Amino acid sequence: MWISNTATAVMMIPIGLAIVLKIEDSFGVERSHGFTVALMLGIAYGCSVGGLSTLVGTPPNLSFVRIFEILFPEAPSIAFGQWLIMALPISVLMMGLAWFCLTQVFYRTPADVTVDHDVIAEEKVELGPISYEERWIGAVFATTALLWVFRVDLNIGFATIPGWSSLLGMPGMVDDGAVAIAMASLLFLIPTRDRSQGSQRIMGPDVIPKLPWDIVLLFGGGFALAEGLQRTGLAQLIGEQFVALAALPTFAMIILVCLGITFLTELTSNLATTEMILPILAAVAVATEMNPLILMIPATLSASCAFMMPVATPPNAIVFGSGRLTVGEMARVGIFLNIIGAVVVSVIVFTVGTVVFDIDPNIVPDWAQSMAEGTEG
Repeated sequence: MWISNTATAVMMIPIGLAIVLKIEDSFGVERSHGFTVALMLGIAYGCSVGGLSTLVGTPPNLSFVRIFEILFPEAPSIAFGQWLIMALPISVLMMGLAWFCLTQVFYRTPADVTVDHDVIAEEKVELGPISYEERWIGAVFATTALLWVFRVDLNIGFATIPGWSSLLGMPGMVDDGAVAIAMASLLFLIPTRDRSQGSQRIMGPDVIPKLPWDIVLLFGGGFALAEGLQRTGLAQLIGEQFVALAALPTFAMIILVCLGITFLTELTSNLATTEMILPILAAVAVATEMNPLILMIPATLSASCAFMMPVATPPNAIVFGSGRLTVGEMARVGIFLNIIGAVVVSVIVFTVGTVVFDIDPNIVPDWAQSMAEGTEG
């Protein structure tokens, strides 16, 4: 939820493999294979569905926010807290459903095959006590999360919690990116007690080459593509070809979008899918006289609900790279979870999302009128 799902998968795989090796030593590779597959897939699925609940948990969510700002500069910003309120129920439901499918339907482990909890205890001991630097990072991390969640006013139905940016009189001056940069900058200022790496601060210049610049460039390319589709009118032209979809019920359109994005993501990365499709979906929504968010939000969430193929999401690829399972084993469970995910996302967005983001699905809001006029022209 709070860090990239890719980083989470990288951290969890060694722990998962340590448990797998212990189980294999005790019960044999063949007898424990079902448990191994379930555990590996559980790591991948947990990282994906956990990440979709916050704007920073998975790249498609971040991409959606920026593309939405490019396409509709007059629209209200997508608040971190609003997204969390809407998407957290999806994560909780999908986590439970994924656990049930893995442990009770597809890979039921024999009753006598049990996890040796000593392995987990040993891993915990090896971590040692929490360090001075870890305490500081934890404090900065928690503060960042709170600042994100409560930056803007939060409407929770029966009450509205005022955001700190409004209370300080600067609602339009600070966004989530400014919060992230400010809090990350603190780590370059806080002194460290561990001088073994040569740095006198918790973070130093040595971290800059370690940044995922390939992802940064991919983000930038996607934003340029969105801007190009908007300025040239190509997105609107494509949207006009789908006017016939206006005859479908809104919920049916959402289901179709979720299924389409989910299975398209199985062929390309989820980030590439969202950056390619979101501008087109925005134009389709406007052309069919709908609120663009009613299609863009479920499409973004569905891009993180592709569970069949290694290429679909970074956690899938990382888990597959462990060599402990085959593509067929991933697809066997994944195809069912893909369909379940599309239904869960559609229902939650149509019920909770419309309330949280104040969406009237069948009305083009004022902030989208510029695209509507471009489509009509």
